[in-house]
Amino acid sequence: MNKYLLFYFFLFHFGFVSSVVAQNFELRGRVVDSLQKGLTGISVRVYMENDSISTGTDKDGFFSFRSLKRGNMRLLVSSLGYQTYQQNMVYAGDEPVFKLPPIIVQTKTQRLQEVAVKAPGAIRVAKDTIEFNASAYAVGEKDRLEDLLRQLPGVRIDASGNVTAMGESMTKLRVNGKDFFTNNVKDFLKQLPAGIIAKLQVIDDYGDQANFTGIKVGKPQKMLNLVIKDGQNKGIFGDAEASASTQGLFGGGLQGNLWLDVHQLSAYANQQKTRIEGGNQQTISIGANYRRYMDKSNVYGNYGYNTNQRTGDSESYSESGTSNGILYNRMQNSNTNQNQNQQVQFNMQSSSKKNFWNFQLSGQTSTAEDASHMVSKQTGAIVQDLDNTVLGDSKNKSGNLSLSWSRNMGKQGRSLSTSISGSVQGGQELSTIHDQLRFYDHATGEPVKDSVNMRLLNADRGESTLALSVKYAEPLNDHAATDTKRSLDIGYSYALRNIDQVMETNSGQVGVLQRIDSLSTDFRSHFSTHQLELSYRVAAPKLGYSLGLLLLPASMDAIEGMQQKGVGYSLFHIFPVASLRYTPSPKNSMQLNYTGTASAPSIQQLMPLQDVRNLQQITVGNPDLKPTQVHRLSLDLGHVNPAKGYTYSFALNGSVVEDQVVSNVLLFPDTLNSFRQETHYVNANGAYQLSASYDMTLPFAKDYQLRWGTYGSKNRSMVFIGGQKGANSTIALRQSLSLALNRKTIRGTVKLSYGHANSQYELNSDLSRRTYSWEMGTDARWTISPRLVIGADASYRINGGYSIPVRNPILINAYTELFLLPNKDFSLRLQGYDLLDQQQSVNLMLMDNSITQRTSSRIGRYVLLTAKYSLSRFGGKL
Repeated sequence: MNKYLLFYFFLFHFGFVSSVVAQNFELRGRVVDSLQKGLTGISVRVYMENDSISTGTDKDGFFSFRSLKRGNMRLLVSSLGYQTYQQNMVYAGDEPVFKLPPIIVQTKTQRLQEVAVKAPGAIRVAKDTIEFNASAYAVGEKDRLEDLLRQLPGVRIDASGNVTAMGESMTKLRVNGKDFFTNNVKDFLKQLPAGIIAKLQVIDDYGDQANFTGIKVGKPQKMLNLVIKDGQNKGIFGDAEASASTQGLFGGGLQGNLWLDVHQLSAYANQQKTRIEGGNQQTISIGANYRRYMDKSNVYGNYGYNTNQRTGDSESYSESGTSNGILYNRMQNSNTNQNQNQQVQFNMQSSSKKNFWNFQLSGQTSTAEDASHMVSKQTGAIVQDLDNTVLGDSKNKSGNLSLSWSRNMGKQGRSLSTSISGSVQGGQELSTIHDQLRFYDHATGEPVKDSVNMRLLNADRGESTLALSVKYAEPLNDHAATDTKRSLDIGYSYALRNIDQVMETNSGQVGVLQRIDSLSTDFRSHFSTHQLELSYRVAAPKLGYSLGLLLLPASMDAIEGMQQKGVGYSLFHIFPVASLRYTPSPKNSMQLNYTGTASAPSIQQLMPLQDVRNLQQITVGNPDLKPTQVHRLSLDLGHVNPAKGYTYSFALNGSVVEDQVVSNVLLFPDTLNSFRQETHYVNANGAYQLSASYDMTLPFAKDYQLRWGTYGSKNRSMVFIGGQKGANSTIALRQSLSLALNRKTIRGTVKLSYGHANSQYELNSDLSRRTYSWEMGTDARWTISPRLVIGADASYRINGGYSIPVRNPILINAYTELFLLPNKDFSLRLQGYDLLDQQQSVNLMLMDNSITQRTSSRIGRYVLLTAKYSLSRFGGKL
């Protein structure tokens, strides 16, 4: 009897315990900051009906609670310097483990009681990050991301929408630490409303793989991360607009974006005719992209189609040094270009605690039709006229595939990274060239002969590349027990590039063409490099550096199939590896980097045949060319003062080039006792480049900003004239000073800039030039009322030192914008361009043995009317 009682007792006890265990579950989660980085030592507490338990996050931000009872509970996350996070929840599921989505906590700011300031904590600096508080800057109701960025110290936006931060280009965009739609800052400058942004973070980004493995060496890129206000991480935004002008310009398009945090869908379609340098262009483009975030991965895909038609006219004047003196050339150019292209891309990325994967596949096709007409008149060393017409058709296809993988091993700091990538591209080109050459007697200037010629060029080309790399990092001390981490990095990579090009040339009188063997070729080349790197890396709180050696054997072989001529060589290079980053305080930083690279000559420089598409500028390739080695050294200094809000940056860059591929300009006598010019290619040493830049932003008097920028450089390049070696040196200096006023209702800038360039040609001092320009400008925008905005900009430029005199234009543009609906979503904008009709573009180009001045007149004065509907709905129910 006692045995039965004991049996029933254990049966009842086992059932009771099993039922209790079945009612319990494990709660897991992770606490991260706005960049999705795990936070260590954050306090996490769970409150239940009659009890509470607490824990702290580990080094990666993870936490867990075991044996929790199902039902109601409250989660509290808190830590010094961060805003407290609370969440009420109910769990009644059957799963033994309940995993929470990442918990994002925001940094906490506190207003000082003793001091009244406009915007507490306007700037916060941390390692690799400068954070700007959006509420500290003037943000109007209709302001966009670009209006906010223009006010940030150290950040600049040029007329084309390119963004720089602390003097360096910034293209990558993330929102709340995640990739955002196309991931391009420029795409969203005019789309994202400034009102939804809480913070803007300028980050030194070393790439996704480096962020995963912790191996941050080399020079980082600037990245913009936007921290969105609470509850605003979903929305619909976009616009529809139509415009027309007095010069026949027009535009119309739709752009829509749907953002549901983990889902991002965008589509666009537009058509427009706009002005460009020397003419105008008409474009049609459509496309869509989609991004989806999952638990530990995200996928992205896009498709785009574009057609573009351009027409333009320009005038150029060049002076070229030859062994027989100066060659002067005045050219009139007109061209029409029509092309179509479409591209598709797919990207998938996955990251866990141990592994990181990235896969990318892309493809592109394009077709183009070109028609150009050039009238060239040469005097000086050669006296002749050329009337040249070129009709061309081309088709191109390309594809790219890449796969990378990284793994953090068992020991902290030990990691393995691999990648493989490849690309293929091919194309066909058919060109019909009509030439009419008129020769003159060099002594009398009288015409002696006319020559009419037609050529048909048919080219097939293909190129393929393969690259693979492996990198292993071994910790040399206990990374978990010390702030100073030492590692040994071992890396190997291999790169291969294959080029095939077949070109056939037919020439003769109109209607009678025959193949020219000396101008036809079947050329193949292979260039490969092996790269072995060994470096010692130290990462400490204030100092990080990497020192080592890079061994780079390279080989090239080429063969000309028709003439059965081949060349080949093997080279061995040793480059040092050096990278240093020093941050004595969050306010100050220094970055020093050295890089050494080797690159193969282009197919045009290698092909051993005459390129006679321009009879006055014939080029001849050289299959014996060696790869070019470039040694680069850069120094970057930065300072941010959060209390006063000013920033400054300084950059110094230098490079030395070995075996530079340079031009050797030769003159050959012709049958008319004159000469023809040919450019051959050779290797040469002696080229270098030095540059320094300084950028400072100083806010003052509450709403004003003073900006000062300086850029100076000296470039030395090599050139041969008639086999004699010489050098061209250019010293350039640019200074700019601006004063900006930023208020919600009125904004304006006054700018002054100066540029100077001095070029010296060793082989012919007559080619030396000294040019300068002064430019003064101003712009302003005034919000008269919530529904009416007016604005204008003006500039005056003084030019000097040009061979052909150019005008000193005064450019004035003005606009007014009226919002018609109560919610201000619909507007009419009337804008006048170049009101004094003085627009002109002047470019001075220094290349090899010549100086070329190119002048283009743009479409003159016109008025543009634009109707626009903007949709911007964030947060709440969509």
